[in-house]
Amino acid sequence: MNFKVSTLLSISFLFLLSCNNKKETETNKTNLTKTAVAQNDSVQPEEGTRKESINLFTIIPKDSSDVAFVSLSDIYPINDEKDTLALPNIEKIGKYNAVYFTFDKIHRKRFLTKTNISETDSVFIIDYAKNKHISFAVKNLKTAAMLDGYSSAEDWPYQQYDFMIGFEIRKKHLNGFSEYYRDALVYVGKENPFSKEPLKAIAWKKIAQKDYPSKAIKNQDRILLKGKVAGNTYSYKTESYQYFLQDYLESNKTIYGRRLLVVDSKTKDIIIEKLYTQSEGTSPAPLNYEEGDDAINQWTGKLFKNKPQVIFGFEYMSFGCPGISIIDKSNEEIFLQCDNRH
Repeated sequence: MNFKVSTLLSISFLFLLSCNNKKETETNKTNLTKTAVAQNDSVQPEEGTRKESINLFTIIPKDSSDVAFVSLSDIYPINDEKDTLALPNIEKIGKYNAVYFTFDKIHRKRFLTKTNISETDSVFIIDYAKNKHISFAVKNLKTAAMLDGYSSAEDWPYQQYDFMIGFEIRKKHLNGFSEYYRDALVYVGKENPFSKEPLKAIAWKKIAQKDYPSKAIKNQDRILLKGKVAGNTYSYKTESYQYFLQDYLESNKTIYGRRLLVVDSKTKDIIIEKLYTQSEGTSPAPLNYEEGDDAINQWTGKLFKNKPQVIFGFEYMSFGCPGISIIDKSNEEIFLQCDNRH
């Protein structure tokens, strides 16, 4: 299998999480959030707005080699100009050697400076499905550039934008992680933001429609659901929350969208409300244990040490990157910096 096809297959598994379009996060790309976790903590945004306070990255295998790769290109964008400060002269490296190469000291320093990363920082990696945690000192990792999954040696001469830039991780250090690292999240900074508590795979149970909470649908959501018919209704309960999910169907009975309500188990207050709909770049992810799919998509629990619990996994993404919903009134969405160039 050639490099291009192998990499495409690997990358495709990374988007089996969920949520919203990457366009909404583009203004945040230039700030590595190790300095921004505390921003706006005292501000409660209006309903429908979003704030974001942490940069998370993904990890992919580099073909069949012993290397895995963490791309940080979303916070270190380069254009098609020959910016020799970002990348060395690609033509001098050569058509095949440039498919993947590590940085010299000059370009490494440039990369770390522009992404606000220090040699004394660490790369923290969690596999939430396996509850595995590992970290590496930045000073011990190589920085590298890899041709993205939609380019190949046939595209020579390569353009600057054809490359992903980030950290090289040896696969041997990731033994026991999910296949293709599809359930892995990466953070770069001084302190590990991830909780040690394992997340829960949501086991949905069908309930009667009358048991779904009677909360009026938002006006903008009502427009999206016009002409759609309510389908199956589901619930899941933990000590902290009860989760309610309502299917909405097209005229041909296919699922167009799902409306999620998360209710405080003690106060019965609705904490968050989300609508996930079919679009050009998204499609509904199968529900865990319900639709004949072996993949576990929906997860909830304490992912971060200093944040409320989370929920995610309701959409497959073709464009943009999946997101993680924080379960509190802030309506915070954390979108992965997954370097999706589709």
